[in-house]
Amino acid sequence: MIANELTRWYKLNKRELPFRMNKDPYSVWVSEIMAQQTRIETMVPYYLRWMAKFPDIQTCANADETEILKAWEGLGYYRRARMLWNGAKMIVNEYHGIFPSDYATIREIPGIGDYTAAAILSIAFNQPVPAVDGNVLRVVSRVLMSSSDIAKDSTKKHITNVLNEWMVGAEPSDFTQGLMELGALVCKVSAPDCQQCPIRHHCLSFQHGVQKDFPVKSLHKKPKSESYVVHLVVDNDFLLISKDWSDGLMEGYLRLPQVRENDDRFVISESLFSFKHVFSHKIWLLSVVKSRFTDGVELSDDYSWLPISEIDSVAWISAHRKILLKTLKKSDFSSL
Repeated sequence: MIANELTRWYKLNKRELPFRMNKDPYSVWVSEIMAQQTRIETMVPYYLRWMAKFPDIQTCANADETEILKAWEGLGYYRRARMLWNGAKMIVNEYHGIFPSDYATIREIPGIGDYTAAAILSIAFNQPVPAVDGNVLRVVSRVLMSSSDIAKDSTKKHITNVLNEWMVGAEPSDFTQGLMELGALVCKVSAPDCQQCPIRHHCLSFQHGVQKDFPVKSLHKKPKSESYVVHLVVDNDFLLISKDWSDGLMEGYLRLPQVRENDDRFVISESLFSFKHVFSHKIWLLSVVKSRFTDGVELSDDYSWLPISEIDSVAWISAHRKILLKTLKKSDFSSL
């Protein structure tokens, strides 16, 4: 009953999104990876550019790392791009470029977890495999009025079992996308629009008027704040860049020199601005300054010079890309 009402609603109300134009597993895979921790409105332009540049698994696998990282620049959570690329290479090398269609094999592809594997199987291959993400956990928890913590594996396992029952006899592709769409458009986090919900008559939390009390989720620790100084150093139309990825963030993306305060390798000439850059697990408090390298100090292997004319042709970490965009609006760098 729930499945029929859900899929009927989905067919009438689904958004016309580019990754729904076909059920090619590569397209579904790219869209699901891009949609992780990212709003659909934000990821769609990236998806379109990616698919234009890397239209199939073979093209993606044949690309070099710089192309991959540049195509992902600004989307965030950059490890996803490298894992997608590695996954494409694995499929080409081990499966002749043909996307596998069984769960165990798909789970072995780099960057693909339980949810993504299930989403690909149900959407692209129309197999009855429940895909359980945050939207789905929220919808089902409200329907069941479940007080179980959705952060726990036991809760996800229980909801997967529930969905297995709901999916019996349903069209897996429409069911999976319908449940995702319901969570995105109707059963929202803070303002569920229950009058538009096709399964509200099955929803216990709606019947009791406690929709906003669900789902139950344990509190996360606040992200730790770290303070740094970011140095803009320009010499004869060259910009000083850093390849220090010792913090484990966004390896392969260029940076400006970012150091703790009172680093005697730099002489500050002017303070420009400060801003906050938020990651999922930490916050960078950044002070941006104009500087020069201290006379007599040699550059370490982490530092090199980049022609200013090439700034837009390379991939930058998102925080420093913001700095360059902001600075470029003020100057052509000739005054730095």
